[in-house]
Amino acid sequence: MKIGLYICDILYNTGGTEAYTVRLCQTLQSLYKDAEIYFVTECYGKSDVLSDSEFVDSINVRFGTEIEKRGVHVKLMNASQKSWGSRLFLRKKLECNSRFFDLFFYCSRGHYIFKAKKNVCIIHFPMERLETLKKEKCFLTRVRLGAKSRKYAGQYDIFLPNSLFTKSFLSAIWYDIDEDRQCVLYPPVKEIAPSSEPKRNQIFICSRIEKSKNLESLIDAFKSSAFLMSNYKLVIAGGVPCCHKNYSQELQSYAGGGNIEFVLNAPFSTISRLYNQSKIFWHSKGFGVDEKKDPFLCEHFGISTVEAMSAGCVPIVINKGGQKEIVDESCGFKWNTLSELVSYTEAVALDDELQMRLSRAAQERSKLFCMGSFRDNLESILKNKGLL
Repeated sequence: MKIGLYICDILYNTGGTEAYTVRLCQTLQSLYKDAEIYFVTECYGKSDVLSDSEFVDSINVRFGTEIEKRGVHVKLMNASQKSWGSRLFLRKKLECNSRFFDLFFYCSRGHYIFKAKKNVCIIHFPMERLETLKKEKCFLTRVRLGAKSRKYAGQYDIFLPNSLFTKSFLSAIWYDIDEDRQCVLYPPVKEIAPSSEPKRNQIFICSRIEKSKNLESLIDAFKSSAFLMSNYKLVIAGGVPCCHKNYSQELQSYAGGGNIEFVLNAPFSTISRLYNQSKIFWHSKGFGVDEKKDPFLCEHFGISTVEAMSAGCVPIVINKGGQKEIVDESCGFKWNTLSELVSYTEAVALDDELQMRLSRAAQERSKLFCMGSFRDNLESILKNKGLL
């Protein structure tokens, strides 16, 4: 059996979407013992080419997975980012190559129509319909784009939204996808291995370094509290996409050093150590956003929040998007304003008993979203749909 996973630019990006895909591969290895699994992705230069073995080594280090090299391949598609035409040509190549597979997972966002024997679409958040996205005025063009949208909606055997929040928008936007082809599958979260190292007075933020994450707001919140500034350290860790290098430098200047530290493009082992060291975890994507009008600007699930909880960090996260499904009152706090964020954080920091109780509860709740739960849920879905 040949299984394909299309993930855009995994050679160049290290984020939640990429982590999902890599962990999906590890899970599929356990479900399909003799399958050949192919990562299909772009390659922009000869110097970026990796062998199958080198690729597996790379993703295991970056994402902390334990993918076996047996039967795992990387299918690199030569690409160029220079023109719209080259992207269109790449899309056609990708769609054509998908015919090679028995089962194909579309792990990135977009409207690609893959053509394997069986096709599964991972929905991190649904794209707008083509006829809406293009805002085309010509009637005939709208009809043609509408036909493409219907083809996309009808091509996939299963759509797997990553939260109830995401599914609500998938159902609303893509009304022509049957309800029985929509199955919520929470992302696979790797539990952080326990450490004997004691926790420090440290607040941790783990996020891709980009403007949509509202990191300036969290820096402002930290600086607004004389108590936190004097007694706690704020650590911001994450990958820096090539297009955001300047922003990363601006953000570090904005933070102004002191007891705010940045850890950039670190391996998962370093991130795990920071989770284990930290008492509190912050998340703010969606701050200042109307989640009904601009849901894309919210976190649609929150892998880093679950990772933090598994390491015993107390989650104090924004009351938006998928975060609401992860954190409840037993294990942490959900805030609406920066003053609430600071107030909740100070309360936890000042009460050791509260911090310990919430920490233990966070670890227990994280198990609902761990790799084992993901494997069980995916296995159930695939069996129910006759794909396993």
